[in-house]
Amino acid sequence: MEQPINYATYTTNDFIADDAFLKWVRHPDAAGDAWWQEWLEAHPHKRQQVEDARAFISRLQFEEQLPDEDAIALSLAHNLSLIEAAERPVLPGKQVRSVRKLFWWAAAAAAIVGVVLSVMYFLIQPPAMTIIKGYAVGVRTVQLPDSSIVRLNAGAELSFRSNWAPGANREIWLQGEAFFDIKPSPAGVRAANEFVVHSGNVLINVLGTSFNVREGAAATTVTLNTGKIKLSFKDLPETPFILNPGDFVQYRTASNKIIRKKVNPTLYAVWKEERQYLERVTLQEIAYYIEDTYNYHVKISDARLAKQQLSGGLQVKDEASLLETLSFALNLKIERKADSLFIQSSNQ
Repeated sequence: MEQPINYATYTTNDFIADDAFLKWVRHPDAAGDAWWQEWLEAHPHKRQQVEDARAFISRLQFEEQLPDEDAIALSLAHNLSLIEAAERPVLPGKQVRSVRKLFWWAAAAAAIVGVVLSVMYFLIQPPAMTIIKGYAVGVRTVQLPDSSIVRLNAGAELSFRSNWAPGANREIWLQGEAFFDIKPSPAGVRAANEFVVHSGNVLINVLGTSFNVREGAAATTVTLNTGKIKLSFKDLPETPFILNPGDFVQYRTASNKIIRKKVNPTLYAVWKEERQYLERVTLQEIAYYIEDTYNYHVKISDARLAKQQLSGGLQVKDEASLLETLSFALNLKIERKADSLFIQSSNQ
């Protein structure tokens, strides 16, 4: 039984719209049941979404029993003919009762059709979403319904379903950059209570941790500060990653390329605090951060300078403020040429 290879990235809505999934729910067979049970055992974190999708489709089964437009038109014509016949001269007492009875049945039929169509309309509407936008300048702190904290960088935007239910899968959609401090799932709660972040082409699964996500047109980056998270990619579903603290992953959209390395995670979330205190951070570590964040090629004049350390408060509102702070704190000369930065000591 062939199935798409990207079910691992599906949301509840994706399952509902999938033809193979619909066929399995509406017309189950042994082969389909075996395939889906095996798949769910391999992807237990998707079980709640699968069950929600199955329940939704099951509620819509009655739609198949609704009469089509021709049948409704035929029924109305039949009722009208009965009313017309009832209006012909008959005994006075019987005429009044017959006409009233036929009108009552016609009105009841119309009311039932109206109720059914109204229920269908509300059931098939997409879920309402809550959208929160970051400030034009500065950092916005947001508390989610589960008490998790998200800090949105300037211009970022997050959204989640308005009917966020306790114990359900927690899903967030992110545009821009944000730092997540996730409240862990209560002890004993099944995996369906995971926290899932959708950012560009990257899917992040986490149970309780803190991490930074930067989504842009060219690339999406994820840096893990504490805990453990699982990354998967919509275009590379066979390549999931488990990240440990200090891991950095960058996914480049155009080339479908993934870069993974170890970094100083404090640097990659330095923007979220008005002034972040750093301890013994080398110039080389800061150079890596500049490359990953602002897409420069950074060249330091010599190895001794690259090992020079910076300790103290660092305020990073943007690229210009970062370079100015570095230049002053470490007595550096920084030159920008096209997409490269050249760093050397001011004494040279």
